Parts: sequence; structure tokens; C-alpha cells
Amino acid sequence: MNRRDAIRLMAGALAAGVVGRTFAQNSPESAGFPSKPIRIVVPFPAGGAADALARPLALQLEKKTGQSVIVDNRPGANTIIGAGNVLSSPPDGYTLLLANEAGLALAPIMTPITGVKVPFNVEADFAGVSLLAQYGSVLTVSKNLPVKNLQEFLAYARQSKSKLNYASFGIGSQPHIMMEMLSRQAGIDVTHVPYKGVAQAIVDLTAGLVQVMISAPAAPLPYIKDGRLRALAYSGEKRLAELADVPTFAEGGLPEFNARGWFGVVMRAGTPAAIRDWLCDAVWAVVQSPEYRKQVILNNGYEVPEVDPGKMPAFLMDDRTNWKRTVRLVQGRLAK
Repeated sequence: MNRRDAIRLMAGALAAGVVGRTFAQNSPESAGFPSKPIRIVVPFPAGGAADALARPLALQLEKKTGQSVIVDNRPGANTIIGAGNVLSSPPDGYTLLLANEAGLALAPIMTPITGVKVPFNVEADFAGVSLLAQYGSVLTVSKNLPVKNLQEFLAYARQSKSKLNYASFGIGSQPHIMMEMLSRQAGIDVTHVPYKGVAQAIVDLTAGLVQVMISAPAAPLPYIKDGRLRALAYSGEKRLAELADVPTFAEGGLPEFNARGWFGVVMRAGTPAAIRDWLCDAVWAVVQSPEYRKQVILNNGYEVPEVDPGKMPAFLMDDRTNWKRTVRLVQGRLAK
């Protein structure tokens, strides 16, 4: 049996709840790891959606390892700064990257449009550890906008003739690309207003300075629940439990619209196999724990990942392929 098959079997056992066996076979002592603090680099600002996943993960790993696990926020350049920091560290498992599609898929694809060179090769430089969460995107509007559902919004946008502004987290970010995809499919025209991060975008959306945003549910979720923002549609195959009253895009009349994202942990390629295997087990066990699933993943508007560590390499490759296809469809709009 090769190593890839072994990981798949191991991950399947974990998913079925057989966690103790793999930790016994591949314990920190047997791998000689960890013997010092672990650092999780988060390439997003502190207090955001990524932190909501990273900090509880760090606490759980501390309990398992007896070592400090430090969350190090290094935002900027569509996650490239944080990724570069990880690649400047030794491939020893002590520096991990909390990654998502922004840096490992979109940033390299968007280089011809953004002009931002990505100083790494995703396949050659990074190895997957585990997904933490998957998610669809929620279309959110200012409560001052006179629309109650997706079709009313699209009709209003067509009548407004470019008078609507939408927020994103920068040129080439997922909210930018997916709003342009929605505009293309629905025949609307809205003006892009890029922000450096989600915090200010949410502030301006609630104030009505921008009128619409499509993003992961985590950031707008509290504002939707207390009525300061209105959610119109969700891009999952089924409704999100935390937004049970919000229909999917398919229910709203756009069955072809698909905006999916993920957060996960990766490490430098070349990390010793024993350490890599142990980290895959450790992080995946946290993700599968009832505490993390309910309090961290579901309560923040994410979905529990269906991809175990053994399937993560194929998942990441498919993700890059899918985003290349999406960007190609809206490339002319993105270059404006």
C-alpha cells in the first residue's frame, strides 16, 4: 500500500470516529514532534472569519500536544504575504498556514489582471494538512435597499443602471469574482468598491455606503440575524442551517450560480512524512470533534468539510481548475 492510500484509510477511520487508534500509532512521542511551540500563520487581519477558525484550533492543539500554538496574523496582498512568511520558515511542521482559495487558487490565476506576482508554486511549495471548513456564499444587501428576495434585487439592479455599488475584499478576491459572475449570469451592472478587509466593508454595507456584497456567511451573519443587513440567497446545494429562511440561488431562479470556498491548513512541502501524518491526524481530529463542529464551524455559518486529509491534494487541484474556469468566463469584466 502506498502512502496516499494509507492516508485515505486513516482519514476514513477518523471520519467514522476511530480517532484513538491513529494517535496511538502516530503519537507525538513516536514522531518526535512537537518539541516546541507551533505557529499558525493567518494571512488575514485579526478578528476576522479566519481567526474564528484558527484560534479555537490552536487551543485544541495545545491540549493535544502540551505545547503552545501561536496564531500569527500576517495579512496583505490577497494572502501572499502570509504564505511567503511560511515558505521562509523551515519545512519542519512548526509553521503552518491557514489557507483558503484566495491565496492557493485565485492569487496565481489573477496575476495577469492584478499585476501582483505570486512568489511560489502552489503544487511544489505547499502540502495539505486538513480542511477546516467549507462554505457557500451569501448575497447580502443593505436594509435600506427596497428588495426582499433575489429576483427583486436583480430587477432593481437592472433598473438602477450602475447606481448600485458592491463591496469586495480587494481586486481578485472571491467576492469580487463571484459578484462579477452573478452580474454576467443575471445581466446586471453594479460598481465594484474594493476594501482591504471585511471589517470596513461590513461597516459601510450596514451604513448603506455600498449596497450589496457576496461573501462567506461568517462576517455578515451577526448583522443578518439582528436585522441590520438582509440576506437574499445562499450558494450551497441546500440552505444553511444558520440562515434557514434564506433560499439558495437555485431556489431564487439561478441554478447555475456556484460560489464555493474553503479554509484549511497547509504546510511547506518537504516536511518529514511522520510529522506531516501526525499533523493531518491531529487537525482532522479537531475538525471532527463535536465541540469544534458546533461551536466553531456551524455557529460561524460554515459547513463541516466533507474532504478528509487523504483527499485534500485532489481537492486543491480541482479547486484551482474550477477557479481558472470561472475567472476565464469573467476575465473581461475583472480587467475593467
